[in-house]
Amino acid sequence: MKNDPPEIGEGLAKEIAGSDDIRARIQHLANLDLVDYERCRQEEATALNLRVSVLDKEVQKMRQVSDEPHTDGFDDMQPWPDPVDGADVLDELLTTIKRFCVLPDHSDVLIATWILHAHAHDCSDISPLLCLTSPEKRCGKSTAASVIASLVPKPMPVINVSPSVVFRVIEAHKPTLIIDEGDTFLKDNEGMRGILNGGHNRRTAYVWRSVGDDHEPRRFKVWGPKVIAMIGHPPDTIVDRSISVRLCRKRPEDCVERFSARSGDALIPLARKAARWVADNRNVLAAADPVMPEDLNDRAQDNARPLCAIADASGGTWPTRVRRALVGLARQEVEDDPTSPGVMLLSDIAEILGRWNGSTISSKDLLSELILDDEGPWAEWRRGDPITPQGIAKLLKEFGIRPKRDRKGRFYRVSELREACDRYLEATPK
Repeated sequence: MKNDPPEIGEGLAKEIAGSDDIRARIQHLANLDLVDYERCRQEEATALNLRVSVLDKEVQKMRQVSDEPHTDGFDDMQPWPDPVDGADVLDELLTTIKRFCVLPDHSDVLIATWILHAHAHDCSDISPLLCLTSPEKRCGKSTAASVIASLVPKPMPVINVSPSVVFRVIEAHKPTLIIDEGDTFLKDNEGMRGILNGGHNRRTAYVWRSVGDDHEPRRFKVWGPKVIAMIGHPPDTIVDRSISVRLCRKRPEDCVERFSARSGDALIPLARKAARWVADNRNVLAAADPVMPEDLNDRAQDNARPLCAIADASGGTWPTRVRRALVGLARQEVEDDPTSPGVMLLSDIAEILGRWNGSTISSKDLLSELILDDEGPWAEWRRGDPITPQGIAKLLKEFGIRPKRDRKGRFYRVSELREACDRYLEATPK
């Protein structure tokens, strides 16, 4: 009959069916949360024979017209309905942390205060990382990270996440980033270290990346609270920007509760109380200029400033407790710090200069003094052999110190050595 529709050819039928399959796949991708989509978008675009930028646009369209509401997992926390006391909230946070975690001295106080800092993050210009480390497995890092994740706003727990995921999610949702097993990928990951280091200071909390088919440069904000849990010693640039907690395995006599998903759900009211206190005290925290412990160095004071502001606003015993914990932790870090070889050398040279007479010291005399110390590393520096004058010169060169030469041989000016020691050796906290 004339009015019958034309038959669809086999090739066109396959094309239409294929198009339906593609749309169904894009719909599936649109239903993923942002983190899961970001991790698979490149692979999916290749499989669908689409440019990534095109896939992103189609997924965004699907999200906008979806009949089902899309959730990204970063809902704003509803503050507690009634006003709360800051000291009481910190006391409750402290008790909760100690219920589930075995921690070194001073750490519980600082973790409790840091959790409030995560809620009050935008009230500060500096955001110290919370770095949980241990020498081995089974020291409680993951448990501590899980407890913290249950108490902070918009937690984003990740393992081995790519930098591109991190800066896109931070830009879009401002989560609390919680990186577990950081030792598996942080060491050789310059991009991730740049994000973590840059996010320490609000003024520099940006990374630039090329996006789209035209590789247009775009600035992404990486300002947000961050937790790192890892085995071993973090990069020095991370340590310098962190409140560091060094965990160890619990002893048989250490009794703590086992943390579970149900435990985390039970902490939601406490997290809401933290959010309520910050909401009520946001202006006070933003205007705070707390007095810093003089025993801390400049960077440690920067890291301590938001915690001291929270302690002062909370009142009670917390202003004293937080400052005492900060100084105690700094003292412990000095005692445990695997100091760089150059700083170790300056430290031993400072001791030598304390008993040295004269305005110069020859390379040979300096070497002799260093290897006389039975407890120092220099007598066996080169796989059992002593360090050489060339080795000393190489380490001192990093501090702008070079040996001079006269008819008797090479020597160093004592004044230059003293200046370097004064500049780079920090006093141990009292």
